[in-house]
Amino acid sequence: MSSTNSTKFFDLFNNVDEYKQTICSKVIDVIRTSNRLAIENFDQIMTIDSCHDKINKLSERILNRIYQIKSHIQSSNWDQLDLDEKIEQLIDINDTLFEQIASALDEADGIKKSPVSTVVRQVLIKPQLKFKHKIDNSTIIPFIPKIRIKPNAVTPLPMIMMQMNFEPIDLDLLEKHPEILDHPYFDEISAFEPDEMLLKKIEPQFPKLIEETKYLFVDTIDKLKIMMDHIEIQFELAVDLEHHSYRSYQGFTCLMQISSRTEDFLIDTLTLRDELSILNNVFTNPVVLKVFHGADWDIEWLQKDLGIYIVNMFDTHQAAKELNLPILSLAYLLKTYCNIDASKQFQLADWRIRPLPKEYCRYAREDTHYLLYIYDRLRNQLLDLNENNSELLRLVYTKSKIICQKLYKKPIFDKNAYKVLYLKSHKTTFDGSQLAALKLLYAWRDRIAREEDESTSYVLPDLMLIHLAELLPKDIQGIRESCKLVPELVEKNLEEIHQLLIQAIEKPLLQSNHEELNLDESLQNKRSISSSNTNISTGSLLNNDNKRAKLVTEK
Repeated sequence: MSSTNSTKFFDLFNNVDEYKQTICSKVIDVIRTSNRLAIENFDQIMTIDSCHDKINKLSERILNRIYQIKSHIQSSNWDQLDLDEKIEQLIDINDTLFEQIASALDEADGIKKSPVSTVVRQVLIKPQLKFKHKIDNSTIIPFIPKIRIKPNAVTPLPMIMMQMNFEPIDLDLLEKHPEILDHPYFDEISAFEPDEMLLKKIEPQFPKLIEETKYLFVDTIDKLKIMMDHIEIQFELAVDLEHHSYRSYQGFTCLMQISSRTEDFLIDTLTLRDELSILNNVFTNPVVLKVFHGADWDIEWLQKDLGIYIVNMFDTHQAAKELNLPILSLAYLLKTYCNIDASKQFQLADWRIRPLPKEYCRYAREDTHYLLYIYDRLRNQLLDLNENNSELLRLVYTKSKIICQKLYKKPIFDKNAYKVLYLKSHKTTFDGSQLAALKLLYAWRDRIAREEDESTSYVLPDLMLIHLAELLPKDIQGIRESCKLVPELVEKNLEEIHQLLIQAIEKPLLQSNHEELNLDESLQNKRSISSSNTNISTGSLLNNDNKRAKLVTEK
């Protein structure tokens, strides 16, 4: 990739990294903005003159771009294609262009010739293959808490759990001892109340520059002991996690960041996966405050991967909500309170890479390095907003307690979820055979993803699944031709997919079947489930229904 200006990339940027970071930042901003728009309110939005004009102008620009790239489309009958077919072809072009762009950018930046490229290729070896205990994605046995020793206990750990190993257990044992499924620290979290000292204003402590702060990458038992010696004498810690989900069904935690007021630690949770339950000594200690930002997923990942629980947490995301800040992201808080521009380039990074590049470590440290100072500022603002009354501050602690009481549960397969995918695809003309194919392929994809420990998106992306169900290819070669790039596990299971498509053609879903007709209700249920995770009701605190995972049996 060349440029007429030897010192500038595309005559605008100093280097490829600056270009990539700028583009990535803009793409993420666009996605976030578009996600805030409610599609169901589109007609109402279009009644606003300013919005109507801007959307129409944008539509014209998009159409112009479509006509410009139309020449790249293989089909000569573009004008005869319907809207959905045009969109699908454009998606294929986009995929191809992005692959070429990524390759060209890497080559321009010298990545293909650098040592980093070797590291990136090494991550193709899935880290979970080296885990001591095999990941169980089955739907028969629910998630079993990994904790076997319970420090800082108010209620002792059930005796049966202290005697268990980490091998899969049978349903008979669960039926005899349902307490195995209880949240181990539910009672401790319920009993926690913030000390009065935490409910008063303080002098914010801005941290040293990252370059001047002591830092340790923890990837051995000896380094873990060094870190524990430090954090066990602290009263405040900032914590964050980096997680990977694309090449795993349930996902797994790749990195943990912990910062005190004076030191930063990055913990390799892949290497030390089975050694980190010792952190419960600190993380469940009610005297030590743990500050997170947007901890909903972090709490569940800590349980699922490391057997770690949190008592005494302050979630800065919940504090930002109570303050009605215009944006609730950590990036916004970093910019507002610390004048730090968080790099968005690494939000989609692959945190499985080892060794972690220096720029990854820098980004990860920033997530916690400034978080205790941000906590100081938010704490004071909550008190100022209520004239030094601690009511709002207590509310943040209460909502943080509810998050800590969340119990990780394995994903359960919903046999009707394919209807939601169908509605999202905006397909309205599928016949009985096409719907049957969609249902069968949706179930097949979930089963293969569980067996191979891959995400469903890796096994068969949604758009490709819809495309296969729509085309109903009659033979194996037709299946290959329906996929621009045939996914690895599709190629491996072509014969089974072929048989499923034949079955769909021979046994179409009957339109009279009430189960298949009620698509709107299925979508509404999906929205209800997702929205229930968005808002935290303090009324759910101490609700014992949340204490235990449901035992799900599969017939």
